[in-house]
Amino acid sequence: MTHHLIPTYARQDIAFTQGEGAWLWDEAGNRYLDALAGIAVSLLGHGHPAVVEAICAQSRRLLHTSNLYRIPLQEKLAALLCEHARMQACFFGNSG
Repeated sequence: MTHHLIPTYARQDIAFTQGEGAWLWDEAGNRYLDALAGIAVSLLGHGHPAVVEAICAQSRRLLHTSNLYRIPLQEKLAALLCEHARMQACFFGNSG
């Protein structure tokens, strides 16, 4: 069903259906180590209960706001990152 997708990537003929920690499973049940971790994203693993709960809890309150507005939790994370990495400032960006 790829004829509706713009062929930006040279896609591999593998479709993952499940992930747990650093492991992925394809439609045939084969297991793979997720060494790619997505393109331009952090590898947090798949399905970790604490990450899942944090995402669910946040999405019940507020899913997304633009960087054109203040984001208090982002400010808190920036302060922690700068403190631990000995940086003066950081930039949060995404691509789409």
